[in-house]
Amino acid sequence: MDLNGYFDPVSLERPQFEYIENSESFSHQISVHTPDLPIRELDKHQVAIIGIPEDRNGFIKGSKDAPDAVRNKLYQLAAINRDLNIYDLGNIKSGASVNDSYFALRDVLLELNGRGIISLLLGGSQDLSKGIFLALEKEPGLHHVLTIDSMLDFSEASEKFHSRNYLNQLLNPDFRERFSFTNLGHQAYFITQAQVAQLEKSYLESIRLGLARSDMKLSEPLIRDCEYISIDLGAVRHSDAPGASIPSPNGFFGDELCQITRYAGLSEKVRHIGFFEFDPANDVNDQTAHLTAQAAWYFLDGLAHRVKENPVDTPEHIKKFIVKLDAAGHDIIFHKSTLSERWWMEIPVKNPTTNHNFFVSCSYEDYQLACKKEIPERWWRYLHRLGNEMD
Repeated sequence: MDLNGYFDPVSLERPQFEYIENSESFSHQISVHTPDLPIRELDKHQVAIIGIPEDRNGFIKGSKDAPDAVRNKLYQLAAINRDLNIYDLGNIKSGASVNDSYFALRDVLLELNGRGIISLLLGGSQDLSKGIFLALEKEPGLHHVLTIDSMLDFSEASEKFHSRNYLNQLLNPDFRERFSFTNLGHQAYFITQAQVAQLEKSYLESIRLGLARSDMKLSEPLIRDCEYISIDLGAVRHSDAPGASIPSPNGFFGDELCQITRYAGLSEKVRHIGFFEFDPANDVNDQTAHLTAQAAWYFLDGLAHRVKENPVDTPEHIKKFIVKLDAAGHDIIFHKSTLSERWWMEIPVKNPTTNHNFFVSCSYEDYQLACKKEIPERWWRYLHRLGNEMD
């Protein structure tokens, strides 16, 4: 498949200010699709940067102008100090309808997936996640999606599809057996009891902002299991991201967002990460563009240090711990990496894709909880959700 027909080339003005020597900058260490250099030799690269200037189904308009604003700041940062080959493919051409844009994104991601290339997406409005969902559902298995958002973007109301209800697709009974969803960083005054009840009924979860910020390391297991991470810049407090489409005085700090994206880069499962809902027209001193670029940089830096490490593929680096817990009705089996000291829980449900039991990332605190004869909530939640779906 020739991707040149899907993309407009990158065309940026020279920045007014450069932080480091030009030869040491990010832009001089990557391949770029320009008017004079079409896309070629894609298989030599591990990462593709994709701009998506699309917000026709955005609840708030303006984010279509974000990709180049972020790209301009990203290019000025330091090169990634590892042998990581990155290709900026440019901006996906807008289709005649917004659905054309969703399906174009789907086609591009399926092509990149087939080549083993990870995608870094610069949106655009968050409903563009539909294109990623369309690509994921073409592949077998249960797909884990994580959103970083101050709100829960689903609604029981049968209204027009847009960026504030795009998650309805994942909560549809026809999709629930294919997708697992977690949100990180919701703010309680932005969500309804009906939304909370709908998550609980589906054995899904959303972590409150205060709990997430109390110990950022506890978010790492949630991130480690995901294939796709969708970031609404409105999850960051207004003083750090004034250009968010729906800003809020509360939210993650900028450095916390970068910590989240570095965890995502380190995770061997994350294949797509997207930054959405940033309107450059409302940005102050380009601060949101700076932050988004830095968060993307930290994702790539984490990716450069990524190693394969899990109970199925690297058993030689895994120690097993069995906790007898009568209240659970099963022994709870934990697995710990001797390389990174990361933990997993084994769910006693067969994964038809791998022919092993499901493994869920967890923390040392979950193991300690089980040793105190208490059932870890994450283990319980996955047991019920997976058990119901596989029956």
